[in-house]
Amino acid sequence: MTVRATGSPGDGVRLAQEAARQGFDAVFACGGDGTLSQVVTGLLDTGIPAGLIPAGTGNDFARTVGLSRDPVEAARQALGGHARAVDLLEANGGVAWSLNVMGVGFDAAVAARMNRRLRLTGGAFAYVTAVVQELTFHRATEVVLAVDGEIWRGQALLVAIANAQSYGGGMRIAPLASVDDSLLDVVLVEAFGRLEFARSFPRVFRGAHLTHPAVRTWQGREVTLTTPQPCPVLVDGDLMGETPLMVRVSPRRALLWLP
Repeated sequence: MTVRATGSPGDGVRLAQEAARQGFDAVFACGGDGTLSQVVTGLLDTGIPAGLIPAGTGNDFARTVGLSRDPVEAARQALGGHARAVDLLEANGGVAWSLNVMGVGFDAAVAARMNRRLRLTGGAFAYVTAVVQELTFHRATEVVLAVDGEIWRGQALLVAIANAQSYGGGMRIAPLASVDDSLLDVVLVEAFGRLEFARSFPRVFRGAHLTHPAVRTWQGREVTLTTPQPCPVLVDGDLMGETPLMVRVSPRRALLWLP
């Protein structure tokens, strides 16, 4: 067994590629969704599975696939695991790959706020704190969204494009998503008042927000999203690029070692 540490953005991709060239049987990411996403990207089309020992802020992909968020228990699960092919989201022709959830709008702004401060706490509490702070400043964004050719135009607080079910430390933004159904799930929240947002926000942790009149959902295979001005794009917990954004589902492109 060899242990290597990441120190800067992109190290996960580079180290995974090196491990593949050296002939390792599997590469495990000890970190969060962003670290796992980088390792998966580095192992694309190698036939070598990526595994996860959750040690990040949110650990949301682990929630979707039934992996314990306790690192010791997750390691025990890995001993009895197996390789499984799952879908990936390809952004802008492979500029970025997402295993979990991509977002534009409020969620990306919350991630930027978290990244600007030390993460003294993790999980849902850190995200909820950032949400409350961002709620004071954030404004809705004019978007043009197309899902398999069906077009929606209007003011949106956020648009999430999901392969898995949750982000933000347990917010089940796309509770109907499956990592191996060859579909992406799109959840759009239209503009509405801050008080109503604050009142409705807790529903997302139960996945009960889809019935709110301001929430729209789609399933499809290809999404394009444009905004009048470039907006940051959230990819598996990390900010990566800006709109315009074109996302396609790449069925069973990633190989993971799962319970």
